[in-house]
Amino acid sequence: MTLREPRRSASQAGYTRRWNRASTAFRARFPLCGMRPNNLAPVMSECFNDARVTAAALTDHIAPHRGDDALFWDEHNWQSLCRRCHQRKTRAGL
Repeated sequence: MTLREPRRSASQAGYTRRWNRASTAFRARFPLCGMRPNNLAPVMSECFNDARVTAAALTDHIAPHRGDDALFWDEHNWQSLCRRCHQRKTRAGL
């Protein structure tokens, strides 16, 4: 059995007040589940795929940033998702 490192806190992972402001502003511009800048296709948004109009609740990092600051703050790596789609994507390991 191997021991895993303790999980970092949200603030240690970059989810600070600065992130909250940026995320809120992003969702103001892209308010529906599956919306991305430049009309790029969303990743794992059932709402978008089923043409369901659902308010976004979260800003998702499409590619996990894993501590990479450039990837964390790259808005082209963000999409708006509802909680259900975000949970589904997270469970899939994406």
